[in-house]
Amino acid sequence: MLKKLLLPILICFFLTGKAQQLKQNPDLLVDTLANGLTYYLYKTDQVKNKAIFRLFIKVGSLQENDRQRGLAHFMEHMAFNGTTNFPGNSIVDFLERKGAKFGHDLNAHTSYAETVYKLQLPSDNRSLVDSTLTILADWSNGIVLDSVEIEKERGVVLSEWLSKQNATQKTQNAFLNLLLNNSRYTARKVIGDTATLRNFKRKDILDFYEKWYDPNIMGIAIAGDIEIDDVKTLIEDKFAKIPTNHTKPQTYSIDSFENANFEVVTDKGTKNTELIGVQLIEPYRDIQTENDFYKYLNKNVLNDLFKERFANLSFSNPSYTDASISIGNYFPVKGALMTSVELKESAIEEGIQAYFYHVEQIFNYGFTQLEIEKVKKQLLKQLEVTSQKTKETSPGVMIKEMYQNFFYGNAIITKEEEFRLTKKYLQQIDSLTLKNELANIYKPKTAHYLLTANNSLRDKLPTATTLENLRKINLEEVKPFFRDLYVPETLLTTQPKAGYIVSEKPLAEIDATEYMLSNGVRLVYKQTDLDKDKIILSGFRKGGYYSLKKKDYINGIYSTPIISLSGYGAFTREALSQYLAGNSAKATMLADKTRTGFYASSNLNDKQTLFELLYLKWTSPKVDSALFSQVKNRTIESKKNEKLSPSQLFSKEIKKHLRKEDYVTKPLSAKAIAKKLQVDEVITAYNHFFGNANGYTIVLISDKPFNYFKNEIEEYIAALPSGKTKVDYRYTFKNKLKKDQTVIKNTGNSPKASVSLVYQQSEKINSLSNRDLEDVVVKDILRSLLLKKLREDMGAVYSVSVSASSATQPSVLSRQSISFLCEPQRAEELIKTTDELIQQIVNKEISIQEDLSKVKTNLLKMDNLLRQKNTYWTKVIREHYFNNYKDWSAVKNYQDKVKALDETTIINRIKASFIDAPRVKAVLYPEKTNL
Repeated sequence: MLKKLLLPILICFFLTGKAQQLKQNPDLLVDTLANGLTYYLYKTDQVKNKAIFRLFIKVGSLQENDRQRGLAHFMEHMAFNGTTNFPGNSIVDFLERKGAKFGHDLNAHTSYAETVYKLQLPSDNRSLVDSTLTILADWSNGIVLDSVEIEKERGVVLSEWLSKQNATQKTQNAFLNLLLNNSRYTARKVIGDTATLRNFKRKDILDFYEKWYDPNIMGIAIAGDIEIDDVKTLIEDKFAKIPTNHTKPQTYSIDSFENANFEVVTDKGTKNTELIGVQLIEPYRDIQTENDFYKYLNKNVLNDLFKERFANLSFSNPSYTDASISIGNYFPVKGALMTSVELKESAIEEGIQAYFYHVEQIFNYGFTQLEIEKVKKQLLKQLEVTSQKTKETSPGVMIKEMYQNFFYGNAIITKEEEFRLTKKYLQQIDSLTLKNELANIYKPKTAHYLLTANNSLRDKLPTATTLENLRKINLEEVKPFFRDLYVPETLLTTQPKAGYIVSEKPLAEIDATEYMLSNGVRLVYKQTDLDKDKIILSGFRKGGYYSLKKKDYINGIYSTPIISLSGYGAFTREALSQYLAGNSAKATMLADKTRTGFYASSNLNDKQTLFELLYLKWTSPKVDSALFSQVKNRTIESKKNEKLSPSQLFSKEIKKHLRKEDYVTKPLSAKAIAKKLQVDEVITAYNHFFGNANGYTIVLISDKPFNYFKNEIEEYIAALPSGKTKVDYRYTFKNKLKKDQTVIKNTGNSPKASVSLVYQQSEKINSLSNRDLEDVVVKDILRSLLLKKLREDMGAVYSVSVSASSATQPSVLSRQSISFLCEPQRAEELIKTTDELIQQIVNKEISIQEDLSKVKTNLLKMDNLLRQKNTYWTKVIREHYFNNYKDWSAVKNYQDKVKALDETTIINRIKASFIDAPRVKAVLYPEKTNL
């Protein structure tokens, strides 16, 4: 009787608690002007003197009429081509003068039901903040839509359309149409219709702008180092006077599927064979109450559990290559339960059957207690670390939350509140609640399946009918998932014999200290207050793959990944992952061509685990022979079935002219892997990389004084094995390009031409740090000038890529490239224009002074921002020692070096790199059938 009386009271209390409204972040200001414009303001100095600005508009391609298809996106382009206060291209010019970089600091995107304009700029200058808000206000109500600019931009947008045409278009469209399910979305692809883009009148786009760019459906979002009262006043002054028509876009729904369906689609560009299942569901949005948060948390836990299960299954050598399940939103109006499996060409039907079995296993039996506890610990620890790191939300994260609030209706809460709610409701999530949630979501009779593959496999693929039959799993034969996992109680079975500190040297230039340890390790310690309660530990030694003998090269490439999958010491990979659940310590062992090393981190509470974990991974590698065979066999099969696209074959052809083919540059073949990849030699290669620590440089960064770590450094870092290992480079690069070469191919599988101009030199470099700086400046200036010429003036390309890099190890090499996509008939014209522009720069017929000033301003701004991150310091310290710099001027005097760069220095570098150097001129034209 007492139970009957109390139960309704308890249920009522439980539901009341869950119905409680989420508390908005108190440091966030959200308000609405009389014309309906919403604005969000959030102050944080996590990144000093910087703010992120957004203009949100609830309009996209869905609002286009039949004469306007593609104009929502075109409208976004026109925002950068003239406004009331910034005529022509002066918005970009003005912002670049203030240190912004187009594409990085100023950008925009358009989708089906949204348009977002994006800026991030210095905020320590009130005049610049004022001008930035003027730009946002102009975009809201002052885009000029000049007829001449429209005509110039047609070519740019059509070039963007062309750049997206490829040989996988058929399978990509099939998948997109699956998600859109014959809704209005299907008829309103964002890029639009080429006939419309070529022929629309100014009135068509003006009508779209005047109707849909309405403050009633707009939001201004600003997060960063700002003065809220001042910015609020500026917003009211610039936006309140914009008139509104009280526009309300129609909400277009996407219906869920009513029955199951199976489809098979192939094309000539798709490489992998993949089966995707889509069940359309209601979106996870309007998260405003604790009950909403609980459902959202369930979804996140399930997604983590899906990943955990398929990671575990991968070790059982399933008859498919990879698999996943996920639940999420794809549009504000629709979510999806999506299943996906990548299949082996030799076992397509077996792989499908095995995957369906594993899907049913999950949805019928749920997850084990071990899996659930691990995921809950990981999730809770992640939020705990985030909430303790700093009370403030970072500007980037806050902008994303503002976006979610504006477009999805989700509440914006503090990190502490999110952690509290997660901790509270995770206790209510168990195997039974998750199983019930799975049952509520999973409706296999309303899922559509799409099998995509390459045309060459068409005859090997199951038909839609066969797929449907494979889907009919006998549930009585499906057994619960079981995993017998032994997890040792400690990471190390014995305590290492401690080493000691041999010497200490202050590095005053970077406010750090260098210590030499008894085992030959150099340790550099830097104390900063940039990342509260966090430890970053990283290290390197020269050598890497290039220090291996020819016969060991392949084993070296696979050594670190195979051992990582096998485990360390008494731990299997799964056991180590289970042991570390709920712990912030992470350590990854790394190897590449020129160096080996590691990257490790944790919060201060997990300091002991961090050092033990690194010692374990360094000293106790092992190879699971069964897993080794699995990896080797999969790799061999993958290489045998590898289908290189025309663009990949084109790239290979270019490389043949740049370097001689040898055991390093030659692509790995199935035959070579079968012969040379040997289980015993993998450990040998790993020990070559990490067997002893002598010669390693390790960087430790934290907000605590050195003595806080002294014991761990002596007990674990100085205790790493010592000795001698030959890590000199056995391989050095041979520059093959001595004179100009031409590569012309007519094998492209899309209607566009791909142009690549590659330059290469191997002359002595006197100062690598100075060359690196010059390379960056040259790259940015050339890209800017080429975009102005080829894109803005000629309307012939959507984008231009420019690269420039130099190295002195293992041998001296500099390489530069210019590449773009265009209409085939314009390729030679654009190459000629590119060459002429570079020659005009060198002849000083075109001044680069203005662009040089913009690039220098941006580099100085970025340097100030990067120095506020510990990752910057750990990288520059490692690079200092790797490149054998004699002093710290590359770091200490960087800004002086940037300011000192002049036009003559950059022109000389452009001449040496792009005029005097030999090049490969390469063009990939489409096959005649693709024109």
